Amino acid sequence: MRKRKKEFSVLKWIIFPLNSVVLAGIIAYFNVTVFGMRDGLPYTAIVALIGVFSILINRYTESENRNLAKAAFIFEIVLTAALIINACYSVSVQRKMSVARMAESSQKDTIGEISKLKGSRTQREALKVVDKTVSAQAVFSDVESVLFWIMVGELGLYGLSAFTLFAIAKLVDDDEPEEVEEEFPAQLEVKNRVPVKRENFTAQKGTTKEHVPFSSEGLTRLREALKDISFRLAGLSFKAVIRGDAVWVLMVKANAGTQETVASAKAKLSLLDDAVRMERTAFRERLENFLKQNDFEI
Repeated sequence: MRKRKKEFSVLKWIIFPLNSVVLAGIIAYFNVTVFGMRDGLPYTAIVALIGVFSILINRYTESENRNLAKAAFIFEIVLTAALIINACYSVSVQRKMSVARMAESSQKDTIGEISKLKGSRTQREALKVVDKTVSAQAVFSDVESVLFWIMVGELGLYGLSAFTLFAIAKLVDDDEPEEVEEEFPAQLEVKNRVPVKRENFTAQKGTTKEHVPFSSEGLTRLREALKDISFRLAGLSFKAVIRGDAVWVLMVKANAGTQETVASAKAKLSLLDDAVRMERTAFRERLENFLKQNDFEI
């Protein structure tokens, strides 16, 4: 069986870190040029902290803990959006300050030319037509409070995302029962393993095993666990069907409008009882181990 590659697994370590580095660099450059190295260092350190954190949480977007993965992805979007807003506003302010400096320089040149005119009255009349300019300091003074509150918002988002991700990673499985190891066997009994081909699981008449009772709730929970596992498997999905006195787990993929069986395994119906008794996360982890032991590429 050809080994399936995870989509975007490598590219995400190029695109997203590059985004964070470029945006943080723009903001840091603005703060250093405006405040100087000494006064701009605290702002630069804050931006660097947020940028590094937005890079680090990339690794959790593929976590086995799906709640953690979803939260990491959401906070990655939010932190990147905050950096974009800060960078865009900083560039806008810097452009206004550059225009103000150009106007100041032009005004100085004009006043220098007027000072060369003969007669004080002539000079006074010429100065009256010189346009008043806004200094770069005045431009920055008008927007300094906005920049400050953008920084406060970024720090708030950083703290919220850091503690939320930490809480999900550490506390989400605290309620998992300790006796799970005894409820679920370390290795499920597999009676058959089917190679890559399409199977016909249509019920056939005349056999006595087709009416063996089974847990419908367990089948539902098994399918939900398989759906959780297939969340990160692009183009692949799972099916769980009852045939006789066993439950079949199949991995299928779309192929020219049909579904092709990639792998399958057969387990006892007691698997459904385990699905009902066990906590959902614990059952999914055990199910993943079962699939890997039976050559499922997950």
